[in-house]
Amino acid sequence: MYNPSRRAFLVKGAVATGGILVGGSLAGCGSGSGVAAVAESTTSTFPHVTTGDQGLARLMAGNARFVRGRPTNAGRTNARKVELVDTQSPFAIILGCSDSRVSPEIVFDQGIGDLFVVRVAGNTAMDPILLGSIEYSVEELGSVLLMVLGHENCGAVKATLAKVQKGTTFPGDIGTLLDPVVPAAQSVATMPAAFQLDAAIRQNVMNQVQLLSSSAAILQPAITAATLKIVGAEYILATGKVNLLS
Repeated sequence: MYNPSRRAFLVKGAVATGGILVGGSLAGCGSGSGVAAVAESTTSTFPHVTTGDQGLARLMAGNARFVRGRPTNAGRTNARKVELVDTQSPFAIILGCSDSRVSPEIVFDQGIGDLFVVRVAGNTAMDPILLGSIEYSVEELGSVLLMVLGHENCGAVKATLAKVQKGTTFPGDIGTLLDPVVPAAQSVATMPAAFQLDAAIRQNVMNQVQLLSSSAAILQPAITAATLKIVGAEYILATGKVNLLS
């Protein structure tokens, strides 16, 4: 299933004691004993996650605590940091926007080692580097949930609407950054102007969900085997609430 040469490339420079672990896992991915230790340390606060549905329930429960202003901030202790020096097993991947107002560990009230976060303006996954990061967490770290997290009033989507509708240009590589969002911006062209931004934000999330679901190398087989669940969601800036879109 796995290419040893690719593994060697990824762990190049790791020492035997702190790098490659038993069972064919990469440095920081964890041996069986490491995963057990993490599970033991977290079950006193949260149930250990083994399925995508459980992972989603844990995220949404954490978001509810955040919205109420009562986060537990569990899993952020010095002991937790030390515990994860040589192992990690994040239960969920968040493909989110780089927006400074949307920090996944905070809005979902999760701790160190719980989430594998991939962030880029516009929360898109067309770039192979971004897709490869997501695939890595599924293949090597055993993540069981993938959430594409868009957010209200997204500047990347707003800029893409201007690019599509008004021909607005942007300096540097900003225009290239917006290219993956173009289909979502085009899809709302016939809507009243007041509704276009919100609709495009949600459509962009669903476009990324569809793209990731059809990624044949790793993600699609995992979804088919029910070892990975993928969902789309939108974060509301004013309330802090995450609404599921799929």
